[in-house]
Amino acid sequence: MSIVITRIDERLIHGQVAYSWSVAYQVTEYLVIDDEAANDPTQILLLSMAVPSGKKHAILSVENAVRYLAAQPESVKTFIVVKSPHVLLSLIEKGITLPSINVGGMYYKPGKQEISKTVYLDEEDRDVFRKIRGHGIACEIRTSPSDKSIDLFTKI
Repeated sequence: MSIVITRIDERLIHGQVAYSWSVAYQVTEYLVIDDEAANDPTQILLLSMAVPSGKKHAILSVENAVRYLAAQPESVKTFIVVKSPHVLLSLIEKGITLPSINVGGMYYKPGKQEISKTVYLDEEDRDVFRKIRGHGIACEIRTSPSDKSIDLFTKI
Protein backbone atom coordinates (compact mmCIF):
# COMPACT_ATOMS: atom_id res chain seq x y z
CA MET A 1 0.00 0.00 0.00
CA SER A 2 1.08 3.54 -0.63
CA ILE A 3 -0.81 6.06 1.49
CA VAL A 4 0.28 9.47 0.25
CA ILE A 5 -2.00 11.57 2.46
CA THR A 6 -4.41 10.98 5.31
CA ARG A 7 -6.88 13.75 6.12
CA ILE A 8 -9.49 14.34 8.78
CA ASP A 9 -12.31 16.32 7.24
CA GLU A 10 -15.89 15.98 8.44
CA ARG A 11 -17.11 16.84 4.93
CA LEU A 12 -15.14 13.86 3.55
CA ILE A 13 -14.84 14.38 -0.24
CA HIS A 14 -15.64 17.92 -1.44
CA GLY A 15 -14.11 20.36 -3.90
CA GLN A 16 -10.98 21.17 -1.92
CA VAL A 17 -10.27 17.51 -1.16
CA ALA A 18 -11.15 16.35 -4.65
CA TYR A 19 -8.94 18.84 -6.47
CA SER A 20 -6.42 20.83 -4.40
CA TRP A 21 -5.12 17.98 -2.25
CA SER A 22 -5.25 15.33 -4.95
CA VAL A 23 -3.25 17.49 -7.36
CA ALA A 24 -0.68 18.39 -4.68
CA TYR A 25 -0.15 14.73 -3.79
CA GLN A 26 -0.82 13.15 -7.21
CA VAL A 27 -3.26 10.63 -5.75
CA THR A 28 -4.76 7.88 -7.87
CA GLU A 29 -7.38 6.71 -5.42
CA TYR A 30 -9.65 8.16 -2.71
CA LEU A 31 -10.48 5.94 0.23
CA VAL A 32 -13.24 7.18 2.53
CA ILE A 33 -13.27 5.22 5.78
CA ASP A 34 -16.51 5.73 7.65
CA ASP A 35 -18.77 3.02 9.05
CA GLU A 36 -21.92 5.13 8.63
CA ALA A 37 -21.22 6.24 5.05
CA ALA A 38 -20.17 2.73 4.01
CA ASN A 39 -23.64 1.46 4.95
CA ASP A 40 -25.68 4.31 3.48
CA PRO A 41 -26.42 4.03 -0.28
CA THR A 42 -27.27 7.74 -0.51
CA GLN A 43 -23.94 8.81 1.02
CA ILE A 44 -22.08 6.35 -1.19
CA LEU A 45 -23.76 7.85 -4.28
CA LEU A 46 -23.08 11.45 -3.25
CA LEU A 47 -19.44 10.81 -2.30
CA SER A 48 -18.88 8.87 -5.53
CA MET A 49 -20.19 11.86 -7.52
CA ALA A 50 -17.62 14.13 -5.82
CA VAL A 51 -14.64 12.06 -7.01
CA PRO A 52 -12.92 13.55 -10.07
CA SER A 53 -13.29 11.64 -13.31
CA GLY A 54 -10.61 9.01 -13.84
CA LYS A 55 -9.80 8.51 -10.15
CA LYS A 56 -10.58 5.29 -8.31
CA HIS A 57 -12.45 5.41 -5.03
CA ALA A 58 -13.84 3.21 -2.30
CA ILE A 59 -16.06 3.94 0.68
CA LEU A 60 -15.43 1.34 3.36
CA SER A 61 -16.01 0.51 7.00
CA VAL A 62 -12.96 0.44 9.26
CA GLU A 63 -12.83 -3.38 9.24
CA ASN A 64 -13.06 -3.60 5.45
CA ALA A 65 -10.54 -0.78 5.02
CA VAL A 66 -7.87 -2.67 6.97
CA ARG A 67 -8.18 -5.68 4.65
CA TYR A 68 -8.41 -3.43 1.59
CA LEU A 69 -5.27 -1.44 2.47
CA ALA A 70 -3.28 -4.56 3.28
CA ALA A 71 -3.97 -5.86 -0.24
CA GLN A 72 -3.18 -2.56 -2.03
CA PRO A 73 -0.25 -2.61 -4.48
CA GLU A 74 2.47 0.02 -4.03
CA SER A 75 1.55 1.57 -7.38
CA VAL A 76 -1.74 2.93 -6.01
CA LYS A 77 -1.33 6.36 -4.40
CA THR A 78 -4.10 6.43 -1.82
CA PHE A 79 -5.71 9.48 -0.23
CA ILE A 80 -7.47 8.44 2.98
CA VAL A 81 -10.26 10.70 4.23
CA VAL A 82 -12.05 10.20 7.55
CA LYS A 83 -14.31 12.28 9.79
CA SER A 84 -12.51 11.81 13.10
CA PRO A 85 -9.19 10.85 14.67
CA HIS A 86 -10.90 7.87 16.32
CA VAL A 87 -11.05 6.07 12.95
CA LEU A 88 -7.34 6.67 12.36
CA LEU A 89 -6.37 5.42 15.81
CA SER A 90 -8.38 2.28 15.10
CA LEU A 91 -6.50 1.78 11.80
CA ILE A 92 -3.15 2.32 13.52
CA GLU A 93 -4.02 -0.17 16.27
CA LYS A 94 -4.96 -2.71 13.57
CA GLY A 95 -1.52 -2.43 11.97
CA ILE A 96 -1.99 0.20 9.26
CA THR A 97 1.01 2.53 8.96
CA LEU A 98 0.11 6.16 8.35
CA PRO A 99 3.02 8.43 7.36
CA SER A 100 1.34 11.54 8.85
CA ILE A 101 -2.10 13.01 9.41
CA ASN A 102 -3.53 16.24 8.03
CA VAL A 103 -6.33 17.76 10.10
CA GLY A 104 -8.43 20.04 7.97
CA GLY A 105 -12.00 20.11 9.16
CA MET A 106 -13.29 19.21 12.61
CA TYR A 107 -16.05 21.71 13.15
CA TYR A 108 -17.71 23.32 16.13
CA LYS A 109 -20.09 21.28 18.24
CA PRO A 110 -21.15 21.96 21.81
CA GLY A 111 -18.32 21.03 24.18
CA LYS A 112 -15.57 21.51 21.58
CA GLN A 113 -13.03 24.31 21.76
CA GLU A 114 -11.40 26.13 18.87
CA ILE A 115 -7.72 25.39 18.24
CA SER A 116 -7.76 26.85 14.69
CA LYS A 117 -10.32 28.38 12.33
CA THR A 118 -11.40 24.93 11.11
CA VAL A 119 -10.47 22.60 13.97
CA TYR A 120 -12.43 22.24 17.21
CA LEU A 121 -11.59 19.54 19.74
CA ASP A 122 -13.03 18.19 22.97
CA GLU A 123 -11.06 16.32 25.63
CA GLU A 124 -11.82 12.94 24.04
CA ASP A 125 -10.40 14.15 20.69
CA ARG A 126 -7.29 15.43 22.49
CA ASP A 127 -6.82 12.03 24.16
CA VAL A 128 -7.08 10.25 20.81
CA PHE A 129 -4.51 12.59 19.25
CA ARG A 130 -2.17 12.00 22.20
CA LYS A 131 -2.46 8.24 21.59
CA ILE A 132 -1.70 8.80 17.90
CA ARG A 133 1.35 10.85 18.91
CA GLY A 134 2.41 7.86 21.02
CA HIS A 135 2.69 5.88 17.78
CA GLY A 136 5.13 8.49 16.43
CA ILE A 137 2.78 9.92 13.82
CA ALA A 138 2.94 13.64 13.06
CA CYS A 139 -0.34 15.56 12.91
CA GLU A 140 -0.60 18.90 11.16
CA ILE A 141 -3.36 21.46 10.86
CA ARG A 142 -3.63 22.73 7.31
CA THR A 143 -6.79 23.60 5.41
CA SER A 144 -5.32 23.68 1.92
CA PRO A 145 -1.97 22.52 0.48
CA SER A 146 -0.74 26.11 0.18
CA ASP A 147 -1.40 26.92 3.86
CA LYS A 148 1.37 26.94 6.43
CA SER A 149 1.52 23.65 8.34
CA ILE A 150 0.87 23.91 12.09
CA ASP A 151 1.93 21.10 14.41
CA LEU A 152 -1.34 20.01 16.05
CA PHE A 153 0.49 18.83 19.15
CA THR A 154 1.54 22.42 19.95
CA LYS A 155 -2.19 23.24 20.28
CA ILE A 156 -3.35 20.45 22.59
